[in-house]
Amino acid sequence: MLKKVIIAVGLVLMLAVVVLGWEKTTSYVAGTQRVLSEEADDRAPMRLERARIEALIQKEHDSVLTYEEKVADLEGRRDATGRGIEEAKKHLLTEMELLKRIKALLDEKREQYTIGRQSYTYAEVNADAMERVEQVTRMQEAVAFNETLLADLDAAIKQGRSGLGEANKRLAELRNGMARMEQRNVNADIRLQVAQLANAIAGAPLTADSELEKAVRNYERRVSAKERGAATRLSAGMGQFRIDYSSAMVTQDASSEIGRMLCESQQAGTVAPPLGQRPSAAEAMKQDEQR
Repeated sequence: MLKKVIIAVGLVLMLAVVVLGWEKTTSYVAGTQRVLSEEADDRAPMRLERARIEALIQKEHDSVLTYEEKVADLEGRRDATGRGIEEAKKHLLTEMELLKRIKALLDEKREQYTIGRQSYTYAEVNADAMERVEQVTRMQEAVAFNETLLADLDAAIKQGRSGLGEANKRLAELRNGMARMEQRNVNADIRLQVAQLANAIAGAPLTADSELEKAVRNYERRVSAKERGAATRLSAGMGQFRIDYSSAMVTQDASSEIGRMLCESQQAGTVAPPLGQRPSAAEAMKQDEQR
């Protein structure tokens, strides 16, 4: 299965190179890799991303420890080189004192020298002196080289300690920053939970816009309308059998006419018909004859 996948990918790449060219295909592959990497970073769960960062921090911590061990090795070598230089200088000082004594003997220009109960010719002493000069020269060169090496070691250690300090500082900053971001992440989760609870409360029943509130308001409106209709009909029914004379206006002429008619009726000895009752036609003719 894996072999088939590899062959299929190879064929696609070959076709892309033929159609688009090598440079464009390479750019597309690089762009696709970057996009996929960004998408993976954006879609990865927070816990997985945090674990990945913690693993990277631990990896950098191990690298810092390894770097510190190397710096410590350099410091050990520097100390050993320094001790070697000190010992070489002491030995060199001894050899220089011996060369001074040999020079004094050679300056005497004697043919025979008795040294340690042994007899040596001038040529033998001179040859031994030359060999010692070569040895002292080599020792001086070794001391000079070791002093240069010591300076290089000091510079490397100084740089290493500086880099180690920066690395530890940066690593501490990243750890503290990650701890703060983790707390911010926890706080964000808490605020999201509170927001969800707030949204749930905001959408709860018995609000001003709930169906129950709307139904109660509609029922109240209908009851109020029924009450107003009943009151209107009741006042209209009670007022149709009564005449309100409070606003009636009686003119002076009508009042005088009624008084005159009453007086005439009393003088004639007849009973005036009740108000509102008209006489018959025969009674009206008889009244006219009597007048």
